[in-house]
Amino acid sequence: MNEWQEIALSDFMLFNPSTYIDKNIQSKKVGMEALAPYNKKIQGYTLSKYSGGAKFQNGDTLVARITPCLENGKTAFVDILEDGEVAFGSTEFIVLREKEGISDAKFISYLATWEEFRDTAIQLMTGSSGRQRVETDALKEKKFTLPNISIQLTIAELLSSLDDKIVLLTRQNATLEDLAQSYFRQWFLEENENEPIIVAEIATLENNSVNPARKPLEPFYHYSIPAFDNAQTPAVELGKSILSNKFAVQANTILVSKLNPITPRVWRIDGRVKPNSVCSTEFQVLKPNNMRHYLFLYFLMKSYDVITSFAMSATGTSGSHQRIRPEYILEVETPAPDDEKLTFFNELCTPMLERVKNNQKQIQTLQKIRDTLLPKLISGEISIKLQGR
Repeated sequence: MNEWQEIALSDFMLFNPSTYIDKNIQSKKVGMEALAPYNKKIQGYTLSKYSGGAKFQNGDTLVARITPCLENGKTAFVDILEDGEVAFGSTEFIVLREKEGISDAKFISYLATWEEFRDTAIQLMTGSSGRQRVETDALKEKKFTLPNISIQLTIAELLSSLDDKIVLLTRQNATLEDLAQSYFRQWFLEENENEPIIVAEIATLENNSVNPARKPLEPFYHYSIPAFDNAQTPAVELGKSILSNKFAVQANTILVSKLNPITPRVWRIDGRVKPNSVCSTEFQVLKPNNMRHYLFLYFLMKSYDVITSFAMSATGTSGSHQRIRPEYILEVETPAPDDEKLTFFNELCTPMLERVKNNQKQIQTLQKIRDTLLPKLISGEISIKLQGR
């Protein structure tokens, strides 16, 4: 059998395979919002009775077929179900499933994130502007040169080893952050009877606007909201021009998103930052007057009570376009931290969060390795040596 052959996608894998789901029982429902760009993990689900939409099971790959979700790289590998369980989701999903002896489920999930596959799907979009969708039947007939199943398994195993390490480090970071948040809640909120203060007494908003017309920055480093909300730091991308006003990013500050405050969108900017670092004006740059309050402010902004109050005070249209007033951040009220507990909290949590930062650097390195290897492996640019297959 040839190691690589040109094959139509419909001969390589199943598109939207027929799957039965009982309409009378509560089933897991995955919305488009549960797919994060360039992230294989499904971010969440709700329980609902089936009323239509794509149906899928473990091992299937979900691909967004509508603009701009497809262009943004929204895909997911289904692994949140029990054996034999069937879930459903958006009608805007294309469901891909392996063909026994021909294709491997995990390889398909990587194929779906391959730039060449995604670009092909994008070229097959039709419809009015802003509501374009992939013509699934046309995509089925597209031909790709793909490896045989033995090579697929090896490629999937290699890339999965990187993803598994990323997942492990991400979970470790979440555990460390949750532990520090628990200490904060107990010592400074639940067991604290001190008189209240407001954030304005210990911090300021350093929203220093950068006007590209007066101060072009080449290059600049743009801090943006990350692809998924549990990231410990914002995404950073290198740019060469600024199309709108931005805020300057400073070291040892806290970025608080005023946009869509229902979820905790708060990030630390530890240590030094590169020159010409900027962020969206949807962020607010919160700077402590004294570094003793740096971690205190960070976990205060992430606390349930503050997130809830932000959500209740937001104005604007429903969903992702709601915002809080920047001044509201400075008006947050909290019991004054005890000096002795504050010192102990900083001594305890600083090394924990340093571990988080180091893990995040390792995650970014692993992601770059995976994203560099993926197209080279799938296209055959890098040859695979089979071992024991």
